Amino acid sequence: MTISTAPAPDPKVGKATAKPGRRRFRPGQARDWWLGAAMVLPAVALAVTFKLVPLGRGVSTSLESSSGFGESSFAGLDNYTRMLDDPTVLSSFRNALLVVATLPVWIVLPLVLAVLIHQRTPGWKLFRAVYFIPYTIAPILVGIMFRQILAPEGPLNTMLTSVGLEPLALEWLNGRYSALFSLVAVALWSFFGLGVMTYLAGLAALPDEVLEAAYIDGAGFWRRLFSIVVPMLRATVAYWSVLCASGVLIWLFPLIYALTQGGPGDATMLPEFLVFQTTFQFLDRGYGSAIGIALFVFVAVLSIFSVRHMFKEGTRKR
Repeated sequence: MTISTAPAPDPKVGKATAKPGRRRFRPGQARDWWLGAAMVLPAVALAVTFKLVPLGRGVSTSLESSSGFGESSFAGLDNYTRMLDDPTVLSSFRNALLVVATLPVWIVLPLVLAVLIHQRTPGWKLFRAVYFIPYTIAPILVGIMFRQILAPEGPLNTMLTSVGLEPLALEWLNGRYSALFSLVAVALWSFFGLGVMTYLAGLAALPDEVLEAAYIDGAGFWRRLFSIVVPMLRATVAYWSVLCASGVLIWLFPLIYALTQGGPGDATMLPEFLVFQTTFQFLDRGYGSAIGIALFVFVAVLSIFSVRHMFKEGTRKR
């Protein structure tokens, strides 16, 4: 019988030959990585196909000069410089700023109603459903409905006249200043139910003991709202603020189309509707795309500030 005299392998040799800094994937890690990539890939493909590609096409079209849907020629930045001298474009963005100025109402009103429902105000189960129903109605149908309600001889003016408030019976959709106010009010009626549901979801996670203790200590409704609910619901308020800030300028197209068509004059003309009108009615694709890109930048800047504020609020120590 022979005895092998081969030396035992030195474990230090293997360690010395291994390249430092290189991380090896175990079979399980590789499988998890591929599984995660497969789950994310469809969302990335959809985002690229329906977001990035149209955005890139819009930017390229905004640099062209075209009449109708035939051939086009390169125009450089002419469409963008043309916007600076177009009173309709300037008026539409001024109206957009006025709409953005109403954001505090979009944020606070659903919060107040959500708190009233959460504290079991009499009839709260009915109101919880009633407030959300308008959000389930198609905006174009909402516009058609309120076009009848807000007509000069419509139900609203008839009711105001019958109770002695005839001075308040205005031409809601035909006045220079009342038309935009009416448009925003209809949009708020249509969409704020989503805000109520969002706040109710946040309120459901709050400890009831805190609100009950404040009530026992004699804190009034508004004191509880702004001193207790808002600080504890900071992340939800910030989320709804971002959603409203980015969506308020792109939710109104069907309502404008059904209610005012941008009139009277340009009183309710917003950039979103102006893009449609310029591109599909006046058949100026290049100019319409340029207005659309300007609106995209406007909403993006507004959203960036809102998201940064939401991030700061969400990471602030309580």
